[in-house]
Amino acid sequence: MTRPPLLPGTLTRRRFLAATSAALLPVPALAQSGGAGDVDVAIIGGGAAGIAAARRIAGAGRTHVLLEAGPALGGRARTRTAFGLNVDLGAGGFARTGATLAASAQADGLALAALPSGRRLFVDGHEARESVYDAFTAALGKARRDMLAAVDGGKDVAASVPLAALPPDAWSATVAQLLGPLSCGRGLSTLSALDLSLRDAPVDDLTAPGGVGALVAALGAKLNIQTDSPVTLITNSGRFHSVTVRGQRTPIRARAIVLAVPAPVLAAGALRFNPGLPGRLANALRALPAGALEQVAFLLPGNPVGLEPNETVLVKAGKAPPAVLRGRVGGTDLHVLTFGDAPAREIAEKGEVAALKLARDYLGINFGIAGERVAEVVCSRWGTDPLIRGALVAASPGQGGQRRVFADVVQNRIFLAGEYVPADDWGTLAGAWRSGEAAATRALALIGGPA
Repeated sequence: MTRPPLLPGTLTRRRFLAATSAALLPVPALAQSGGAGDVDVAIIGGGAAGIAAARRIAGAGRTHVLLEAGPALGGRARTRTAFGLNVDLGAGGFARTGATLAASAQADGLALAALPSGRRLFVDGHEARESVYDAFTAALGKARRDMLAAVDGGKDVAASVPLAALPPDAWSATVAQLLGPLSCGRGLSTLSALDLSLRDAPVDDLTAPGGVGALVAALGAKLNIQTDSPVTLITNSGRFHSVTVRGQRTPIRARAIVLAVPAPVLAAGALRFNPGLPGRLANALRALPAGALEQVAFLLPGNPVGLEPNETVLVKAGKAPPAVLRGRVGGTDLHVLTFGDAPAREIAEKGEVAALKLARDYLGINFGIAGERVAEVVCSRWGTDPLIRGALVAASPGQGGQRRVFADVVQNRIFLAGEYVPADDWGTLAGAWRSGEAAATRALALIGGPA
């Protein structure tokens, strides 16, 4: 099994967006019987953050249980089988830079593969000339600098405000699409310029040949897991917290809790707390609504776009629905389109009927590819999944400082983890993994450290 060395990728002008994108595990010390009992740490949520937290607790020799409401681990990193292939309809890659996720995968002997270090830019069905790359890169850089200037001193405005002050040019619409709907699932007028400016997410430059979702799930395989175990109530009982699981008569008692449930699920009140969540936290959750990002996978034989394996394409804004294309996944005919904002909400609501039309429109308008060449699609529907309720969360205008609230300990024993918790690389798989490890480290400190 071959694993690539964790070396920085090579940046070229052609790969212009690379710089702008967003020890073996021991056997668990305690095996639960029927879900009841006492543990040192209960981890609620079986996505990347929850798995990372549980691995750290288990590695420290402390007892734990990982409770996942759904039938499988992974959260929005999910691999399914379609067209006879492994298809990621969530995270398709993650960053190697400072990424303990990559180190954990290597420690477990799981295969990794390098991704190309940037995206290609297409205009009118053809790859842009070098001078066009330069023009777009300059426009994107100016937009970022103006956004930083607009929030100088901690002020916060809508992310659209500094861009609206720019004289319109050929790339204004494409820059707005990339920074807003295609990165956060929302338009720039609904996003905090401060929150976007604080984000410093490294580019995703690693993937897993068998699927990123499958890799994340494999990283949790040796943990003490309970799937199909939705938590309905967390009660503060002083020296421990009681965790009530639907279908289990006896609550689980834990000395500390890592809460790795998606922020939109918490904001919707799908999990109850006694006493209720602090008002400051509840307000922060409402201040960071979820965006809409959905993925559509399909086969496109013959490589009509002329892509190398795993290349990502951004197309100049025009009449086609905006999307990012990930082509020839794993060197196969598999392609994946990511739609944001209104098109993504349509996919979440209507499913594959809407997804097929959007994919055909995108390929036909941008590349002249006949619609019948895409006969079938599969798509995500994160927006209507009650255990997910949307894509990454980003602050609304004026609320850019609220994310720091997620670093607070809740009710003395609850530590938050997930893609929404980091102030810098929020919205990324690697960031979610690191947040789980950080929450577990704080939980261990509360209960006295490793066993």
